[in-house]
Amino acid sequence: MLLLASLWLLAGCGGGNQATRDATLAEFQQEQAELARVQEINEQLLAMAVSVPTEERLYRIGPDDQVKVEVFGVPELSRDYRVDANGNINMPLVGEVSVGGMTLSEAERAITEVYAEGFVRNPQVSLNVTEFRSQQFTAIGAVSSPRVYSTPRRITLLEALAMAGGLSREAGSKIYLTDRVRDPETGQYSNRSLIVSVDDLMANAGDHNLLLGDSAVINVPRAGSIFVEGAVERPGVYNRQPDTTVLRAIAMAGGLRFEASRSSIRVLRRIPGTDQWQEDSVSYNEIRDTPLADLQLNDGDIVMVEFGAIRTAWSGTMRTLRDIAFLGWRPLR
Repeated sequence: MLLLASLWLLAGCGGGNQATRDATLAEFQQEQAELARVQEINEQLLAMAVSVPTEERLYRIGPDDQVKVEVFGVPELSRDYRVDANGNINMPLVGEVSVGGMTLSEAERAITEVYAEGFVRNPQVSLNVTEFRSQQFTAIGAVSSPRVYSTPRRITLLEALAMAGGLSREAGSKIYLTDRVRDPETGQYSNRSLIVSVDDLMANAGDHNLLLGDSAVINVPRAGSIFVEGAVERPGVYNRQPDTTVLRAIAMAGGLRFEASRSSIRVLRRIPGTDQWQEDSVSYNEIRDTPLADLQLNDGDIVMVEFGAIRTAWSGTMRTLRDIAFLGWRPLR
């Protein structure tokens, strides 16, 4: 009897050990597969980064750069100038001249044209950058070396990722990019925010390998992330848990703002294996009152909370009335 009990215990322990070994092996295989995927992406990143066309490697002037302008035969105009936040330099006689976003030769032509209009006869202009300040980018999140980088020229998203050591093994499938770009028609700078799919960047770099603008921030969220945008208190990237729904994602983002539309909240999710996005919509009041109607979120899903026209207008009216009510009010001393 004792022998049978011992054999049963050994069999049970053996079965338990086998199950543990199988689970450990499965985890190891999954880790190795993920590591191989990231390594393949990083190798491709490096190969694609060094093949950027030559014309994209030209330096373009940006805010806070210092440039030395020399106008042949006119020493009063020949000196160093600091490029302001709008991409302009302030020069004698003509005032502000827009050079931001231009190559050196384009800036030379722009200055030549301005002074040729009745100020200097046949001006000969040369320009050089003496202090590089604008060509910086910050890489954060799931990259191998997150930090601030300085470059002597404008670079592409692929080059920036390669400089940051590529993706880390925790990297998700999306890249967040925010920077400041110059409108070629108006010359004005504006903020740009984009979401780039890693798969799209690898498969079609021609359309997705963007030139970085000024003060670029590249954020590679870790796998298991969702994005909450629009009329919430704290828009941004959040870690997804297995039970994360639209309602929970909004709560993670600090809840809805007063101006938010309650009738239609959009959920964007990429269709696997394609470049297409699927869009679903839910009512905030419905998912709050009926949890079963709430949508389960997957990695990389984007929750878009729109601003309601009526609530936004009402909020603006109340702010105006408040300002009028307190106009001229001074605290008692």
